[in-house]
Amino acid sequence: MVGYRTRWYQSVCLIVYGCLLCGILGGCAWFQARPQQEIPLEERPYVVVLPIGIEVEITSLSYIKSVEEDLSPEDEARQLTEALQEIRMEARRLLQSRLTAGQRFRFVPDEQVATAVTQLELKPGVVPTTGQLADLRAQVGADLVIVGNVLDYGKIRWQYWVPGLVVSMLTETLIVGAATGFNPALMAATAASELLTDVPFWWGGAYIGGWAFRPVRVETSAFDPLDGAVVWDETEAAVYLWGRLKEVLEEERKKKEVQLGLNLKKAMEDIGDSLIDAGFTKSVLRNRRSPDQPIVINRSLGLFW
Repeated sequence: MVGYRTRWYQSVCLIVYGCLLCGILGGCAWFQARPQQEIPLEERPYVVVLPIGIEVEITSLSYIKSVEEDLSPEDEARQLTEALQEIRMEARRLLQSRLTAGQRFRFVPDEQVATAVTQLELKPGVVPTTGQLADLRAQVGADLVIVGNVLDYGKIRWQYWVPGLVVSMLTETLIVGAATGFNPALMAATAASELLTDVPFWWGGAYIGGWAFRPVRVETSAFDPLDGAVVWDETEAAVYLWGRLKEVLEEERKKKEVQLGLNLKKAMEDIGDSLIDAGFTKSVLRNRRSPDQPIVINRSLGLFW
C-alpha cells in the first residue's frame, strides 16, 4: 500500500485536489450578468467597500511569489507583509472598479472610508458589529457595507484536507475493527499507522494542489447598516486561466504572482458581476426593511420577489 502511494503520489494528489477545486468551482455562480436597466443617480445606493481580509495562513513568500534569491528571515518577513497588503488592496480595487463599471452604485470616498475604519477600529475581513454598521451609516451615509475575505490564495487551507484525512482514517480503522471483532488494540494500532502514512499524503496533496492550480477563492457579503442584516453573499473561485495567461508576456507567465493575480482578477470580476446582477437600489433596500413587503434575492437569476 505504501509503495503504491509512493509511485503514484503526485498523480493521485493532483487528481484529488483537481476534483476538490472543481467541486468548489461547481458550487459558485458562474453566469453572465444580464443587461440592466439604467438606474437614476438618486436611486443608486452609497456603497462602502471595507478593507479585504485574507483568511488563509501564508507564512512563506514563496507561496505567493516567485523568489529567485535567498532572503534573510527579516527581509522575507518584510516582503511577505508588503505582498499580503498589496493583495488586499488589489482585491478591493478590482471589486470597486468592477462595480463602478456597472453604473449601479455610488461610492463613499476612500478617504472617508479610511477615516471611519480607523475610528471604528475595523479589521480587514472582519464583519462589523451591528453598532459599528450603524456608526458607518451615521458617519458616511452608507446604504450597503461590503465585507470580503480571500479564502484561498495559492494555498489550500487545512479545513479542506483535514476532513478527508479524518474520513480516510475512520474508514480504514472501522474496517479493521469489523474484521477483528472491534479489538481495541488492533484498531488503535491501525489508527496510528494510518495517521503516520495519511498525514503526509493529504498534506502533500494540498501543497501540490496549490502549486499546480494556483487557486484563488474569495467570499464577499453585503450588509444593510440600518439593521445589520446580510442582504447578499457570494463566493467565487478561479484556477489556472490559460486563456488569460496567453495575453501576458511569455517571460512573465511562469511567475506565481502573475498567475495568482490573474485568478484574483477573475474572482473579483465575478463577485462584482454577481452584486451588480442582484439589482439593488435604494427603493429595494427600503422595501426589504418593510415587514409587510419582504424582498428575497435569488443570486443565480438576479431576481427579487
